[in-house]
Amino acid sequence: MKLFKISVFVITGLVTAIAMALILMALYSDHDVFSSFTTAQANRIGDSIQGASNNVVNQPLSADQLPPVEQFASIAKKDRYQHKVAVLMYHDIDPVKQGGDIITPALFAAQLDYLRSKDMNFISLEQFRLFMEGGKVPDNAVLVTFDDGYENFYTTAYPIMKQRHIPGVSFVITGDFSKGALVATPHMTKAEIQNMTRSDPNMEVQAHTNKLHYKTSDTTDALTAPLVKDGVTETHEHYLARIENDLRRCVEALRPLTPHVVNTFAYPYGLHTPEVEKVAQDVGIRYAFTTELGLATRDTDLMKIPRINGGSLLIDPERLYNSIMWENQLPGRNLFIPDSIQHSGREAGESEKSASSK
Repeated sequence: MKLFKISVFVITGLVTAIAMALILMALYSDHDVFSSFTTAQANRIGDSIQGASNNVVNQPLSADQLPPVEQFASIAKKDRYQHKVAVLMYHDIDPVKQGGDIITPALFAAQLDYLRSKDMNFISLEQFRLFMEGGKVPDNAVLVTFDDGYENFYTTAYPIMKQRHIPGVSFVITGDFSKGALVATPHMTKAEIQNMTRSDPNMEVQAHTNKLHYKTSDTTDALTAPLVKDGVTETHEHYLARIENDLRRCVEALRPLTPHVVNTFAYPYGLHTPEVEKVAQDVGIRYAFTTELGLATRDTDLMKIPRINGGSLLIDPERLYNSIMWENQLPGRNLFIPDSIQHSGREAGESEKSASSK
């Protein structure tokens, strides 16, 4: 009996050792790092991550609550993506100011350099349009987008991109050309936009409403819902006429400032409805970007194009790269950029005052 117990113990130990060896070989091989990671597992981990921030409104997770980038090995070249575009989303860039949607110049430059070191290929908005209509893009294609049209895009982000020959697009709130701007952060002037777009054919400005970029409730903004004034809700007909007039004014204000066609839009706060999509199409918008997470393919709805948030101090270069690769393999529940990071800052309804005072 004693000999039998010893034999069982030895066999069990050998089996355990072999299993551990196989696991280690899988972890450190050049295998697809996502091949053994199921969607169900991603959902379970994603739920636990999201639960950490459910009780905090519009507050992203802290860096120590995010899953470590090092949990996955490097991604094999054969597993990188084709016939897809990772559209990156940014808003504000500042070396000092802090907030959920503000990135430093140093981090932005590091992200771009790291992605390029990983064989990512930056494309222009025009290349993206042609791709969505059936054209080709290089493997690992990336498009850089900035929302709101802040002046620091022109003074800070654009020089960083231009130095690296990286194209991009800024979605502009045209009503903020005036002194009575809806948002306090200084916006690009008409002269700055003209100088940029006319000297650089790969840099575009596109529409982001004229004067509708403000929240009217937790789930609606001035674009997606009728306004209420003195307790009276505007009629449906007036609502549709109001948003059509605003979008048309935005498009018409941009046309003299750029040699490019103005037919692309980014929804404020990522909010949109079928009615908004139709009105946008009626004024000439053919492509519209959301804040939903994902990669764009030719099968993507042209009026619901997803993006990946890169504009947060919590998103270091490795995390941004791995989030792109995650969306290529297991779209939907990204461990690297949870919802609380993807939808943070002013695009989640955080006021500019609170964003700048943090």
